[in-house]
Order: sequence, then C-alpha cells, then structure tokens
Amino acid sequence: MGRWNPAILTPKGIAQHIFSREGEFPIEVMVPLDAQGPPKVRIDGLSVLANFERLVIECEDSWVSLESAREYCCKAIDALPLTPLTAAGFNLRFKLSDPESPFVDSLVLPIDDKISENHLTIKGREIHRSVKWENGLINIQISRIQADVYNILLNFDKKSSNSEDLKSWLSTSIEDVKTIATKILCSILEVCEEGDLECLIQQGQ
Repeated sequence: MGRWNPAILTPKGIAQHIFSREGEFPIEVMVPLDAQGPPKVRIDGLSVLANFERLVIECEDSWVSLESAREYCCKAIDALPLTPLTAAGFNLRFKLSDPESPFVDSLVLPIDDKISENHLTIKGREIHRSVKWENGLINIQISRIQADVYNILLNFDKKSSNSEDLKSWLSTSIEDVKTIATKILCSILEVCEEGDLECLIQQGQ
C-alpha cells in the first residue's frame, strides 16, 4: 500500500524496475476488456498489477512462488525509494470443502440462535479476527461461499511508513509463516492434521 506512480510502473517499467529486465524482450500483458483498470503484467510466473494505491504481485499455489513474490516486492521498494508507503503484507488463501464438525461448530455464535428464533434464515456467514504476531498482525477471515464450502484467508499485515520495516515483514522466514499458519489452521480452526496443510492451500499472494 502506498502512492505508486503508474507512469513509471508501465508494463515495461515493471519489467525493468522490479524484474531487472533490460532491452527488448516479450512481456505478457493482460488488459481488462469489460472494465477500466491497469493492465496486469506476467513475468516469471508472477502477475503484477500497479495502480495509485497499491502494488500487487500474485503468485502460484506454492511456498516457493510466495517466497519469490515477496522478494520482488522488496525489489520494488528498493527500485522506487521515494514512493510514500503505508503498509505491506502477503496473503495465504485456502478453500475448504465438507469440513468436519469441530470447525463448523466453532463458527456458530449465540446471535445465530437468535436469528433462527426470529424465523430468519442465515444464507452467509463470515468470521474475522485480528491477532498480533511478531511485530505485525495476522487477519483471519473465514467466509462460507456455499453450503459446506468455505474460504479461509490469512492476511499477514504490517502498517508502517518505514520501508525497512516493511521489507523486514516481507522477508519473514517462510518456515515461520508455515509454522503459524499450521497452528491457526490445525490447532485453532481444526480443519486439518498438522501434516496436511499443503492439501488445503489454494493460492498465496
């Protein structure tokens, strides 16, 4: 999050400043056809989108890809050091189908009974918690998108205007990220056994 300059972060500018690609080379550019918005550039298996408010690097569903995306975020901060920054973070997204009862039961709140008592039907359910971790936050968001299908988002968030603080957050050991993600998903939410975390991962960003 910050005040990025799209005039600098054109597709060629992204390739040059973030990926250190010089000279003439092919760049895959995806342009939205049904809405106005910045193009998305794809290089080295990563998709990059930049507008005035944020720079987003989307990665594939692997820890290695997430590690690479975070490294390129740090390169972007170094390449454009005058960019005013406000926050940095990365996301782990998981999709859960047909969860066991301990997870489902943990999402039921007293207000749900009151809704039912008043003859209203709950069509969607979303839970959000923010927990302090290291020197930042992990925002845990759980949403039911259809019957017996849930999305779980772990947003690792650090708010600061200091670029070194933000780069440090983006450089958090991937093993530490795996450890806390395992604790949240397996010990707290009870959606998997400790060794089954990989089968849930949908996308890291």
